[in-house]
Amino acid sequence: MSISDKKTTALALPEPAQDTEGLLLARLKSSKTDEDYFRWMLFVVGFYRGINKIDSALQLLEGYIRANKNAEQAAHCHLALGQIATDERKLDVALKHFTEALALAPKKPKVSYVLHNNIGYCLNALGRFVEGEKYCRAAIEMDWLRASAYRNLGVSLQGQGNIVGAAWALNEAVKAGGADVRARQLLDKLITAHPSIAIQCPWATESFSAAAKPALDFPMM
Repeated sequence: MSISDKKTTALALPEPAQDTEGLLLARLKSSKTDEDYFRWMLFVVGFYRGINKIDSALQLLEGYIRANKNAEQAAHCHLALGQIATDERKLDVALKHFTEALALAPKKPKVSYVLHNNIGYCLNALGRFVEGEKYCRAAIEMDWLRASAYRNLGVSLQGQGNIVGAAWALNEAVKAGGADVRARQLLDKLITAHPSIAIQCPWATESFSAAAKPALDFPMM
């Protein structure tokens, strides 16, 4: 996708309704390099998501994927499309985009972690817990310090009836990110439903008394 083609696409967008939108679109149109264009496009997409102009965000991302040959950038676009679909609870669509992004083999470890973790989240939400477990464990292997994949692994294991395993994973999620409220809630709910876990596995509640630590996690599911 040449710079001239990209500028033509940007110029075809509707006239900005707000000063911020106008500024961002002006930056996009005046981009001098492919990297600058891609960076400003993501800013515009983020802005559109923030003001709930989802169709405009989808138009930019999908158009970029069709015209661009850069696999790394296309993976980022699919990731953003998957995040939008997740927000709208279109989990089959989100899973499709996250899987397509992963198939492009992004080189950045953080991106790969998020994709594996998000695929695990979607599979869990769709009731495909065995498949979800595989992706959650892969994400943990990439970065065992982040809470989110442990939390999603806990959901996978609980969905398969492995209550002790789920307690361990959720406990690890709480320890990894003390600010992860969802992990604490899931663990508390699990122990309430299976009170014998607190006796059988006394370590299952040790994270509740640990001092809260800043989460090292992405703000994704």
